[in-house]
Amino acid sequence: MKIFGKERKLGVAFRKGRYDLPLSKDEGTNFLRLLIALMSFLAAVALTGNFALGSMTQRWSSGLENKVTIEIPAEKDDGELRSKDEMNSLLSQVEAVLKNESAVKAVDVLDDKDIQTLVEPWLGKDAPLQDIPLPGLISVELNSPTPDMMKKLEADIAVVSKDIVIDTHEAWLQSLLRMISSLRFAALIVVLIIAGTTVTAIAGAIRSRIAVHKADVELLHLMGANDEYIIRQFQRHALMIALQGSLFGTIAAGLVLLALKFGIGNHGESLIPAFSLHIPQGLAVAALPLLACGIAALTARLTVLRSLSLMP
Repeated sequence: MKIFGKERKLGVAFRKGRYDLPLSKDEGTNFLRLLIALMSFLAAVALTGNFALGSMTQRWSSGLENKVTIEIPAEKDDGELRSKDEMNSLLSQVEAVLKNESAVKAVDVLDDKDIQTLVEPWLGKDAPLQDIPLPGLISVELNSPTPDMMKKLEADIAVVSKDIVIDTHEAWLQSLLRMISSLRFAALIVVLIIAGTTVTAIAGAIRSRIAVHKADVELLHLMGANDEYIIRQFQRHALMIALQGSLFGTIAAGLVLLALKFGIGNHGESLIPAFSLHIPQGLAVAALPLLACGIAALTARLTVLRSLSLMP
């Protein structure tokens, strides 16, 4: 067929990126682009939250691995407060016991300044901590704790004083880790729901465009265009919308997360460990636009194939 003095095979565009179907002029294109941007924004935030929680879990677990805390209460069982000299004496006795234990790797006796730093987030910097009775704390690192070794350690410490408490952090740490695991699972579910919503939205948009341009598609068929050519028209259209929307949404999510990080600063790090994304995790979040484009292209292709198969 001759068009504008040049031979052109039917079903083949003059240049790459040309549309024989006016898909970009259809109503709803901007809405679909905005929807994909919002889905990408939510997916980036959810995925970043999942990775951040994983990093925090790893830091908490590694920071408390093979470690116990020994607490000498400031108050005796009879309600009487321990004097400074008595507290120092008990700390020295417990330290001596620990240093004779073969399972103990390191012992760190916390002074009053260290203890005050620990309680400041709850009581505030302006609280009169010097007037508050503080317990004696000893941080202990073990080689490899076993139930028998822990029983022996508790028995040896009980000889010094029966009200001394050995905290292995296991109870509250396990509860915290279970809660974080539930939050990470919920974040993954959110990402899957977003992906499903995106597929549904793109499939619906493509079906509506096929219905609008049904006569044009049939005309292209009559002129010799094959199904693959028509599929590429819709596929490229969906891919471009997904690329534009997902890039905008992912960049917006990155800016919001950076603003939150700088806005929070160092506040609260004494209560919640600071977290950051590793390079592979950051790349995974940055690759969301590519994933969105792949989903859009595949969804458009399958949708058009099914629609064309139903046409006479």
